[in-house]
Amino acid sequence: MMSARTDEDSRTIAALRRRPEIRALSRLVSGGRNEAWIVGGAVRDAFLRRASTPEIDVAVARDAEGLALELERRGFGRAIFVSRGRPGPRVFRVAGRRPLDIAEIEGDSIAADLGRRDFTVNAMAVSLTTGDVLDPFGGRRDLAARRLRSVAARNLREDPLRALRAARLMATHGLRPDRAATEASRRAAGGLRRVASERIASELGKLLEAPSAAGAIAWALRAGILPASLGLRLTPARAGRAARSLRALESRTLRGLEPSRRRRLRLARIARALDLSPVAAGSWLRDRRVSHREARDVSRTLELAARALAVSGRAQSWQWILDAGSLAPDALRLVAMHGSRAARRAAALRRLGRRPVRQVPVDGDDLLRWLGVAPGPGLGELLARVRLAAAMGTVRNRREARNWLSGQGGNAPHRL
Repeated sequence: MMSARTDEDSRTIAALRRRPEIRALSRLVSGGRNEAWIVGGAVRDAFLRRASTPEIDVAVARDAEGLALELERRGFGRAIFVSRGRPGPRVFRVAGRRPLDIAEIEGDSIAADLGRRDFTVNAMAVSLTTGDVLDPFGGRRDLAARRLRSVAARNLREDPLRALRAARLMATHGLRPDRAATEASRRAAGGLRRVASERIASELGKLLEAPSAAGAIAWALRAGILPASLGLRLTPARAGRAARSLRALESRTLRGLEPSRRRRLRLARIARALDLSPVAAGSWLRDRRVSHREARDVSRTLELAARALAVSGRAQSWQWILDAGSLAPDALRLVAMHGSRAARRAAALRRLGRRPVRQVPVDGDDLLRWLGVAPGPGLGELLARVRLAAAMGTVRNRREARNWLSGQGGNAPHRL
């Protein structure tokens, strides 16, 4: 059905239709040559008065490939076929400064296409030619109520990734699934094990990057959605414990972090809640198509947190600071969640880490000349000893470093 519009709605929709790539596409389908509609997240976010999304999805009656190639010819970006391996119609992306996805409608009409979508708030469309809004399932009302309601339970079963998307919309848009949507998501969760890992990783990343995600993650854990997404089998009791442990990460400081750090911290906390060792966590994340760099950083953060709990004395504390580097703040956030004693240890390491790290410019060639040692792995160990001694203030310049190393007979760290 057509939806009534306020003046503000009209201005919002007009802003979407003014984008150069949309205006060009509108001209290509004008005069009855084709039909096209802006659909999905761009329409939803426009009615929520959220900042305009850089990417817009468009549904067309036919020939998505021809339209994408024509936009490529006009300089809007490269046309790429992107729907391989995904359920649903053919999708072509015009990959330019602002990406545009063009998909052929499912069924024989835009109404039928909207009826196959996941949630009512995503089942709205704006005609490119007239600007009319189609809202057959009451998506606008649900947005006003901050309610997430499924169009049909079978749509989630057909593409189980939509169950994970429900959690993501909870975190990113503050929408709350109603009872029917929760039950439909729970029933669809088992199918996530058949969904391509790359698709899950993309949706999961958006969830974990949200400024406030604990409620959404807890919901996804209890509904079986997150365990299935992560390739895990959890009892309800264990899922509940993991959900409670993640609430410790909902703090004002976490919301102020950049999204990639929020994602890494939450992955590390999930791994810790599941009693995974640092090595096991890294392997698990790589299997889930998390990037090798992020899997390594999560594993390293967990290792540093475990080491921090066992740190004793000034030398070990400084060694931890040097080894932790840029990962120290996140590792200490994990440490502080282990109780009051661990929080005090984390606070002490944090204070130490705020001090400038003193350095003395010494390299391997210096050691070869000063000590007459043979080239090999031992040089790296000796340089690490000098670095620690400099950080602690035991040596303050090159002369003191040479005398210290020579006087200690290569066993300097045992005397710190």
